[in-house]
Amino acid sequence: MFTECYCTQFRRSANALTSIYDEALRPVGLKITQLTLLRGLDRLGSATYNEIATELSLDKTTISRNIKLLIDAGWVEVSADEDARYKLAKLSPTGARVLKEAEPHWRTAQIQVEKELKKYLKGPAKDVLLQALETLQHVGGDR
Repeated sequence: MFTECYCTQFRRSANALTSIYDEALRPVGLKITQLTLLRGLDRLGSATYNEIATELSLDKTTISRNIKLLIDAGWVEVSADEDARYKLAKLSPTGARVLKEAEPHWRTAQIQVEKELKKYLKGPAKDVLLQALETLQHVGGDR
């Protein structure tokens, strides 16, 4: 159903994008939300849940809930920080392996999305789209 509301259209598009990436990652047993967390931890090394939430622009409750799934899968290890109130998360060796295995599957989804978007964008689809999405994130984050 068509609507001229940008927010509704972006939410519908986000759901469709999630499906594309989830389907591509299925052979590795990952969802895009899990891959995003694994990639964030890979960039950060060892991090508190608050640091992960900041890195991924998500709230701490979402991080806690999703990291628990990664811990249960054996992909993330958690230890206490010097301050016992904080937990430090890091990729386990198994998590690092899964992240590496997921890369070509993620790339497949990425290429599929870029191919579809090139029909509508002038210039390199990746650059134009990423700039537009980054701008929207900054506008929304300023509130």
